[in-house]
Amino acid sequence: MISRLIKQTTKVNQIRSFCSISSDPKGDKIRELLNERLKPTTLNVIDISGGCGSMYKIEVISSEFKGKSMLSQHREVNRILKKVLPSLHGLTLVTKSEEE
Repeated sequence: MISRLIKQTTKVNQIRSFCSISSDPKGDKIRELLNERLKPTTLNVIDISGGCGSMYKIEVISSEFKGKSMLSQHREVNRILKKVLPSLHGLTLVTKSEEE
């Protein structure tokens, strides 16, 4: 029982190591698209999947959001990322205008 648990733990750690040393092409693409379209003053793209690129938290502050509701801001981000979204398992958005 203990040896099986050790083997499982070792496999999980190997997978985590592999994920954490690989590059983040999805994160890079997300940054590129949002920087190009929103010209944000703040942009944080954080891989919250443990390094494998399946879930992200994106924080964006942009003057493009001025006067828009949170729902409109999120719709805009989703529209910009429409080609990337199908490859993601989850996405958390935090959006604000510069005035907020």
